[in-house]
Amino acid sequence: MVEMLNVTGIGKSFGKKEALKRVSFHLNKGETVLLLGKNGAGKTTLMQILLDHYKPDTGKVEWELHHRNHHVGAVFQEASVMDRVTVKELISYTQSLHINPHSLEDILHGSNLHDLQSVRTEKLSIGQKRQLLFALSLVGRPELLILDEPTAGMDVLARKTFYERIRELKKQGITIIMTTHLLEEATKLGERVLLLDEGVLLEDRSVASITQQCKRVSFTLSYSSEELQRKLEGKGVVFVHNKEFTYETAQVEAFMEWMVHERIPFTNLTIEQQTVDQYFEQMVQEGGEAHAGLV
Repeated sequence: MVEMLNVTGIGKSFGKKEALKRVSFHLNKGETVLLLGKNGAGKTTLMQILLDHYKPDTGKVEWELHHRNHHVGAVFQEASVMDRVTVKELISYTQSLHINPHSLEDILHGSNLHDLQSVRTEKLSIGQKRQLLFALSLVGRPELLILDEPTAGMDVLARKTFYERIRELKKQGITIIMTTHLLEEATKLGERVLLLDEGVLLEDRSVASITQQCKRVSFTLSYSSEELQRKLEGKGVVFVHNKEFTYETAQVEAFMEWMVHERIPFTNLTIEQQTVDQYFEQMVQEGGEAHAGLV
């Protein structure tokens, strides 16, 4: 795969607040990468550094694009657009800034803005402004899209249209990095997920590897004893309540063989695929321990 950008050891502080702590990752051409994290995790700060709006205190960002400003489209978290102009006028103005822009018809078709082209921008809802900003980010035929919470404020229909457009752009080979706090977007859109928590990059994994690897085994003991509980805890099995236990593993068969070999008196055993949502919720909950090892 061809690298489009490489981020190495990025750190950024605002006063005493350390927003990013030695963050490193790369972005391959044609990938769609979701940057997940709670509010305040450092997602927007990282995006602003990628767009050269902030300078990092430490580390560097290396690009493979020779004329970066002409090949990058961006949507910022704040849904602010030029006012006292119509949607069509703003699109036309943005077209004038690019050498080979998309046509007005292509822009309107890809963003569901046909019925709004004569509306003044200050009359638009937050969600409609998001749709317009996304459309404007595509005017110059970018190779890379940097999207900071682009679906915030969109209604269900607008979000569905956005998802469909992202899938079209992926087929065209456009590289996308997008921040979100909505875990559903990781499974719908992302091929790879980065998880930020309190400025630390906790995880950098493909969605496929998560869904293939994470399984949860739940079972009940037909009887219990302190010796049995010590044996299960030593294996990393988690006590839920009463005589119920769970164990998360990529090696279900090996765990079952261990249960049989150790004569664990289990009943009501179920195996379920852990979702990406569950996986990352667990990662954030365990973030304190992860920080201790990464910071």
